[in-house]
Amino acid sequence: MIRKISQVLVMLMLLSVVLSVPAWGAADKGTDAPSSVTYEMKEIAVQYAAEFTAYPVDSLGKPTVSKSVYEAVYSDEPRPLQVLYGVVKLTNVLGYSFNEEFISVTDGVYTARGLSNGGSRIYNEFNQVKGQKTEFVTGKKLAGSSVVKDYSDGWKTVQLARTWDDYGNPIGFTIRFDGTFQPESDPFFQKLKDTAFVVDLSTLRHKGGSQAVQP
Repeated sequence: MIRKISQVLVMLMLLSVVLSVPAWGAADKGTDAPSSVTYEMKEIAVQYAAEFTAYPVDSLGKPTVSKSVYEAVYSDEPRPLQVLYGVVKLTNVLGYSFNEEFISVTDGVYTARGLSNGGSRIYNEFNQVKGQKTEFVTGKKLAGSSVVKDYSDGWKTVQLARTWDDYGNPIGFTIRFDGTFQPESDPFFQKLKDTAFVVDLSTLRHKGGSQAVQP
């Protein structure tokens, strides 16, 4: 079991280095335009997926929506999140293929998901790569056989950071949430934004291929 978990962790770290540049070109910065853009795909195939649990570790700021709203949709305390992370191969109508990272987080009731929007490497004091950060944006996601970009409900991001030691052993994964939106319109994401999460690496499991995963 330990060997299987280690193999999954190594795969996650390798993917994070290979997929550090967004396949769409320059990363999106958000937009005020209410309309959405749809990119039809000829084929969508999951290449790799892993599932793990992230636990809340602290509060990042005072809530910006009323406690009554929290109690109605989320309760006053953040819950652990079940996270699905992976890589999907997209082939457009012209036959050009490229990979995207995807993420989906849920507390068992509410869900937020998106595709990667860029990333950066984490360096130590000796300028050696010791980790990778990937940003996912919820306004960019898969919908059926298409990729849809729609930021009309605000700019909301999920940031997954992975670090490892000099021998390639994982040190820790963390998840944070950020964005600009009306808190009253999405109290679930607002609660996520007010909390930091750390991943329990012992919960990491390989999820399966295309037939087993719905990103």
